[in-house]
Amino acid sequence: MRDAPRNQEWFLTLLPVFPIVLLVMRLWYASKQDTQTLLLLVQTISPLGLLSAVLLTTVWVLPVVVVGGRLLGTLYWISTGRSSWLVRSAQRLPGWVVVLAVAMGVCTWQLRFLPTLAMLSLALLGLTVRERFPAHEELRTTFCYALPVIAAVLSYVLLWPAIVSAFTARDVATAILLTLPPVFAALLTGPVPEAPARVLTHGIAIGMAVFTPFLVGVVVMRAPILPLVAMQISLERPTAERPAEVVVGYMVASDDQMTTVLKRDGAVEFIQNGRLQSKVLCPDPGEVPRTWVNLHGWYVEHSVLSWLAPASQRAQADPRCEGRPAEETDQAVPSPSPSGAREG
Repeated sequence: MRDAPRNQEWFLTLLPVFPIVLLVMRLWYASKQDTQTLLLLVQTISPLGLLSAVLLTTVWVLPVVVVGGRLLGTLYWISTGRSSWLVRSAQRLPGWVVVLAVAMGVCTWQLRFLPTLAMLSLALLGLTVRERFPAHEELRTTFCYALPVIAAVLSYVLLWPAIVSAFTARDVATAILLTLPPVFAALLTGPVPEAPARVLTHGIAIGMAVFTPFLVGVVVMRAPILPLVAMQISLERPTAERPAEVVVGYMVASDDQMTTVLKRDGAVEFIQNGRLQSKVLCPDPGEVPRTWVNLHGWYVEHSVLSWLAPASQRAQADPRCEGRPAEETDQAVPSPSPSGAREG
């Protein structure tokens, strides 16, 4: 038992390296694998802003790792009574860390994933009661059977409008995420057969350890790190058919003389401010909802924080974000929305 922490020191040393690797890979992906563009981004982008974007994108990972690891370790211990690296890792997690991870998941996970979080939390609570109070039959009955059943009934009552909406819209994935987890909550509060316990728990834990970094990497690669803008600039030789040009891309830097823009195809363009007629902040393509299923106005792709935050006023789509020059009357209309925060 005393040698285990020393053997894991190399792993703890590598933990700070992972976010740095993610940051470098995100910049490399944004530069379209061009070395000079990568150096430009490294020179101009604020490390604090980039780190904040990555952390906000990956904050949902902590509840998965903490709650999932504690659940699998406790399940294996109750099922077999034997110790392993998974059990030792689970026992080293303090209770307040697990509670904090669950609270973070409630605030940051999307509505459609909250039933899964409730299932894992109730299963972990039931397994913890079995582990710490093995002689109290009343506690096991309350926390392992009655509480999951009551939670399942309440979940179906509260989520029924969203469930009906998901089936009506034929959104199979959302319908499954809203209906199946409450049923399985009561089934995960007891031990599993001893023979397959090690393969089941350790196999899932190893799968989480292997695939979670790749999943985090995919999410980070798609996370926005620069503001997407559309700038209408004057041409050197304007014509009646083409009086101006619109450049859509990510703003890298701006000073008194020049504005640096990274286009979506990876090309870098330097625009003189004297040619700039107007610019508008465009919505990120990732913000477009994939489903309209909602619960009393709370869309299933939004988290609790997104639902409680003040809603911004959505304006009509700006033609400049689509690469088309705007009319003079359109440029004069102000709008506070992300798709219409205009200047000029």
